[in-house]
Amino acid sequence: MVDKITNYTKILGGIGLLALGFYLMGDINLNIGVFQKYILLLFSILGATLIFGKTWSLWFGYPQDNFIRIVSIALAANIVWSIVGGGIVQLIFGMSGFRLNNTSGNLGSFLFIPLMLIGEELFSITILETLRKIGLNQFLSSFGSAIIFGLAYFQTYYGGNALRTLVQILLIYGVARLIFNYVYLKTNSIWASWTVHLLFDLIPLVLITLFFQS
Repeated sequence: MVDKITNYTKILGGIGLLALGFYLMGDINLNIGVFQKYILLLFSILGATLIFGKTWSLWFGYPQDNFIRIVSIALAANIVWSIVGGGIVQLIFGMSGFRLNNTSGNLGSFLFIPLMLIGEELFSITILETLRKIGLNQFLSSFGSAIIFGLAYFQTYYGGNALRTLVQILLIYGVARLIFNYVYLKTNSIWASWTVHLLFDLIPLVLITLFFQS
């Protein structure tokens, strides 16, 4: 009984650190300049360590299975779905409540994205593995991680229409997270899901940046 209480206390503490990291990354100015962009990575490391000890480092192993094929298929699927999902949101809501990520058109953001996305991946996979740890199966754990990942970006994409924002983050970013999770589970490596996540974020950012610079 004592071990169970200790275990669940660590889990709650770890989840609290993850949530705090996400909050500090975007919703409060810590006056630490560019280092604030890596707050989520720091707190995700702390949260994962509290819950899993040193074993979380195994998630960063060399990708198994056919890495290039899985990454290519996942990236293509994500791009196609983002277009389809975005079209569905536009069809339902039009431009009401539409808001871009505040990094759009910011060339300097390219320098920070790789490490920032490691933080996002560790945040999401820690949640996924925690849900598995408490007894949920692989699908439910991935689904729960995707919902939490999507909801975490509510404030980032909120443009005045709460329903639109909710549909957008779950339909587009939640599904994207499911794909990232699949890549991680298939290859047993965060590096694989990070690669898809990085490429998926860079492609539209390059296009948007070129548009804003023209």
